[in-house]
Formats: sequence, structure tokens, C-alpha cells
Amino acid sequence: MSLARPAAQRRRFVLEAAERISPSVRHLVLSTEDGAPFTYLPGQWLKLYLPGLERDYSIASAPSASRPGRVELIVTQVENGPGSTELHRLPIGAAIEALGPNGLFVREEAERSQPALYVATGTGLAPLRAMIEDALARGETAPRTLLFGARTEADLLFRTELEALAARGQLRYEPTLSRAGESWPGRRGHVQVHLRELVVPGAHVYVCGLSRMITEVRAVLRTELGLPRTQVHSERYD
Repeated sequence: MSLARPAAQRRRFVLEAAERISPSVRHLVLSTEDGAPFTYLPGQWLKLYLPGLERDYSIASAPSASRPGRVELIVTQVENGPGSTELHRLPIGAAIEALGPNGLFVREEAERSQPALYVATGTGLAPLRAMIEDALARGETAPRTLLFGARTEADLLFRTELEALAARGQLRYEPTLSRAGESWPGRRGHVQVHLRELVVPGAHVYVCGLSRMITEVRAVLRTELGLPRTQVHSERYD
């Protein structure tokens, strides 16, 4: 049985904090203006209403019992992109309207006892970070691996946080760089080339990023590795 999705509502949020976490990505922390809880499932997204336009962003944090009205987003600055430009210059304390939660890209209860492989590129990490935080908060014991693709070391979002989880044995963290420098000791190339090594029996795979990457990842998982359609879950953001 699928999890019940909370009904989407139009709400006002206030920008509580913000920081640049890579040369092009800003991390935003929003809280409901009235302080009321905002109910959503990890993996869902918000529609933001900006001056003259609307933009959709996945929530990059799990629901928190201690801060039930708080959500986090990560936004890439797109050259000449009116939405991302507005969000990159949004001042602390500014109010913004949003509609949510939206989306079907969530982990079902039956999947929580199975190994999980999370595959992301760029800000596709957002919903997967929320899922990982939620799994940790629930005390799930099944193995979890994050395969995260970026161009350079500077583009590794939440690197310190993810490396800390790996050091504590709470996550297998496998970053791969498509434009790695000579000193980079880790994986190189696109995420697709590392799937064969990281998929384990019974794993559910959660993939988020650009359409081309998702198409290629799904082809490897299903055609070469034989994963059933029911074990591959994806969401495109282009």
C-alpha cells in the first residue's frame, strides 16, 4: 500500500538563513511565516511563486519534529535565469509564497527494510538528502549508499556533512567527478559507470538529476543489471 500524500496547500514562508555551498548553489532555510507545521514526505517538492513566474524545487531536508515548519532548498544559479537569480539575491527575512507538498518520488514503507542506492547529480541531491536524513532519524538499519556526481571538488554539495556520515558508518558515500583534478583520489567519470559495482541484491535505487543521466542510469540498471522496474525510482528536474 502506498503512503498517503499530504494535501498541497498554499503557504507563506520566510527565509531564515542562506549560504552558498558551491560556486553556483545557494542553500536556503525557510520557515512557515505563521510558525505552523508543514507536513510533507521526504522526496516531495515545493512550487515557489516568484515575481512573474513559478519554479519547482525539491525539499532538501527531512521533516523535523523539533522544527515542524522548516524546510531547506538548494538552488543553482542559472545564467540569465530569472527564478534562480531572484532566489540567490533573496534577503534574510523575506517572505515567499509556496504551494506544496507535491510529488510522488518518495520511499514506501515496504522499501525501508531493503538496501538503498541513491544516485544524484547536482541539485538532484536535494530529495535524496531528505530521504537519507529521514532513514537515519527512523533508525533504519538496511545498508545505504549515495553515488553523487559532480564536475569538480568545489561542486560536491554538503561534502562535510556526507563525509561525516560516512565516517560514522551511517552512509557509504561515493562521490565521482567528471572534471577531476590530478590530485583527486576518488572516483572519476559519470555516475553511470559506477553502478555495476554499487548495486547489491534486493536494492531499491532512487535517482534524481537531468533527464539524460536518468535515462542512461535506468538503462544500465534494468538492461544490464536486471533490476525490476519496481525497484528503480526516479525524478527528473529538467
